Amino acid sequence: MKRPQRHRLLHGYPLAAAMPSADHLGPHADIGIDALRPHIVGILPHPFCNPAVTGCGFCTFPHEAGNAAKATAVVECVMKEVENAVLLGKIAPMTNPVAALYFGGGTANMVEPEPFTQLCQGLDLVFDLKNAEVTLEGVPAYFLRGHPLLIDAMREHLKARHFRISMGIQTFDEARLKQMGRTAFGNASTFAKVVELGHQNAFTVSGDLLFNLPGQRLDEMKVDVRRAIDLGYDHLGLYHLVLFRGLDAAWAEDDSLLAELPDNERAAANWVELRELLLDGGFVQTSLTNFERVEFRGNPLRYVYEEHSFEPDRYQAIGFGPSAASYTATPDFGHAVKTVNPTSAEAYMKAVNNGNRVFDRCYGYGRRDQKVFWIIRRLAALDIDRNHYRELFQTDPLEDFPAEFAAARDTGLVEITDANIRPTPAGMFYSDSIASVIALERVREVRAWQLAGKRKQVHRGLIHDSRANSNAHGHM
Repeated sequence: MKRPQRHRLLHGYPLAAAMPSADHLGPHADIGIDALRPHIVGILPHPFCNPAVTGCGFCTFPHEAGNAAKATAVVECVMKEVENAVLLGKIAPMTNPVAALYFGGGTANMVEPEPFTQLCQGLDLVFDLKNAEVTLEGVPAYFLRGHPLLIDAMREHLKARHFRISMGIQTFDEARLKQMGRTAFGNASTFAKVVELGHQNAFTVSGDLLFNLPGQRLDEMKVDVRRAIDLGYDHLGLYHLVLFRGLDAAWAEDDSLLAELPDNERAAANWVELRELLLDGGFVQTSLTNFERVEFRGNPLRYVYEEHSFEPDRYQAIGFGPSAASYTATPDFGHAVKTVNPTSAEAYMKAVNNGNRVFDRCYGYGRRDQKVFWIIRRLAALDIDRNHYRELFQTDPLEDFPAEFAAARDTGLVEITDANIRPTPAGMFYSDSIASVIALERVREVRAWQLAGKRKQVHRGLIHDSRANSNAHGHM
């Protein structure tokens, strides 16, 4: 709890940086997809962004400086990756039911209208989107540029159930936006125009805020939250700034900024107050970082991509593009395989154009891995259902992780009932600590195997085991 809290758990377990190389699989290895299970699909059109300050000073997500020509070239490769997946039989056109499709990045809405239109047309031919939510993520100002607008291309060429846009606000403070190099991305006036545009087109609109910025007072954080509420966002993401010495971000090299960060105790207290402000403002919390207006509770227009990503036993995830991740499990959920594509645009395009497998990192999940992964995904969803865990694994999470959950309970980070294990408000802030403790034993085992020179053998065996299990059930 004294260490930096990333507060997101986006990749679950293992973390992206811990994913082992897939070199041992051979150039033509591929992972099958179960056509009978519903999907969520992640499309990363390119890894590019263009703030005036590299990575906006704080961003640790994969990103590169780019332009329209580079972005177009990568988009073409993304569509080629999808087409190759069809040719290889990895996916069958229009037979894979998609619950949600998400255009992320990079700055996904940096794509020019023509290649984005072609991408939408191609995806609509491959995926059954009639019951899908489709999200386009990006910076606010880019939703207002281009002819046609990207949201018009989405609506015209994707036969989806519902559309939404998600924008990075970060803060309404223009001095801080300048410090981040984001002034060209818009200000409060821009944010309001994008919300209005989205609602005029029957899109739901989401915005992301950062808090615990260097030197930021709690009253300033509350101003940001109140202004976002007043603008009429349907969904809001609230993210604690991750910044510490040694992090690969420009601000992490600035001692003056690091000195202005609150300690974890103060940062957690700020989180609790901002959370209460959103709840009092008519929002409900749906995950560690996501809040929605109360009228979306049980509403089909609620945000489902994230919701379904926390249900890995029900939904499999397919990703296309640089850094895209895919996850598919055997029907009994005893084993699974996760893959991650190359991060850089150059490496990604080379892999696609070579016609071999695209992913360069791969992890095979055994039964213990599946337990760790499922618990961490459900932690992000704020609810570890003990009865559901018993159905999946024929045991109880408190039997499998007795010391880990006892430590989290005794520290005030979780509440345990006969039916559920749920993080407290403090536990939400310290979710990284809970997840790290849950994964610790398995991480130590994997590291021991790696040190013994058995990494390739272990992962080859797990993947073989996963495929054998899947083939026995006629899936994957």
